[in-house]
Amino acid sequence: MSFDTFEEALQKISALQHEPGQSLNWKSVANHTAWFDRPDALQHVADKEKSGEVSYEDARALEKWVSDGYIVIEGAVPDVDVDEVNSFIDNLLITDVANENITLLGYTLDKEKGGAAVPHRDLVALSPEQRQENARLSPWRIHELWTQCDAASRIYKNERLNNMASLIFDRASYPRSTINFYLGSQQELHQDMAVFHVYPGNYLIGAWVALEDISAESGPLRFAPGTHTSVQYPGFENHPQANLRTCNLDEYSGYYKFTNDEAGKAGVKQFIAKKGDVLLWHGMLVHGGSPVINPELTRKSMVIHYLVDGVDQTDKIAGPFNWG
Repeated sequence: MSFDTFEEALQKISALQHEPGQSLNWKSVANHTAWFDRPDALQHVADKEKSGEVSYEDARALEKWVSDGYIVIEGAVPDVDVDEVNSFIDNLLITDVANENITLLGYTLDKEKGGAAVPHRDLVALSPEQRQENARLSPWRIHELWTQCDAASRIYKNERLNNMASLIFDRASYPRSTINFYLGSQQELHQDMAVFHVYPGNYLIGAWVALEDISAESGPLRFAPGTHTSVQYPGFENHPQANLRTCNLDEYSGYYKFTNDEAGKAGVKQFIAKKGDVLLWHGMLVHGGSPVINPELTRKSMVIHYLVDGVDQTDKIAGPFNWG
């Protein structure tokens, strides 16, 4: 089977005549499949190892990526960076100085109303004791902490992680965004390709960074090895236009039934990590958050996503959107 090259696919996309608000037919755009999703992917790895293009260790990592859809890098992030990020976030819960650039999404400011988007300036209206107590009431997160915290920026730009993403993509990668979690997210099982508008497909890697030793009772990351080879959810046939951000809300139940069925067939693992360990996963790998067994435990973590130039098609997607 012949495929468009990556460059040919981008040329076809750039030639699209797109009007704002217009929904494009993406199935007609290009015939390109990332090397790691092709039937000959393992042979491709063997050829690169034989020619000396990749080391023995990198070849094993690539084989695991092809077969299982994830790899683990132990101790990828230095303790000093992890500790500084945790100190920065802990300080948000005790300082009286508002950070106007930080919002805690899902934080419980009012126990009767539950989790909400809480600007840090509203958080400091509570006593430090109340802030820390409320911090255990609901899963909350901070987006793009790397823009405010030097240590988070160092993790965001971590050379070892970026190099591994580039090795997998077989072209230069770049980090796109970060999310920092304090507690177990307990997220539904999902695929990141159902959240991002990425085309050509699967040029998307997620990285989950353990910011402390993770307990099985704290709601660790869970994932289903091998599900990266599953078909796209039938309701998202016109991906990247169609995904969780653009579909009708009544489509959600069908999507999550699909991901749970896929995970049930493959089997689910938990990432019981040590501080500084990182799990990288394929954009189609089904993953989410485990239930929190012990609510007294934190599950401090940081998620980074990696893309390559040209694949983010967000500006070509028509609304309405379920989130900004």
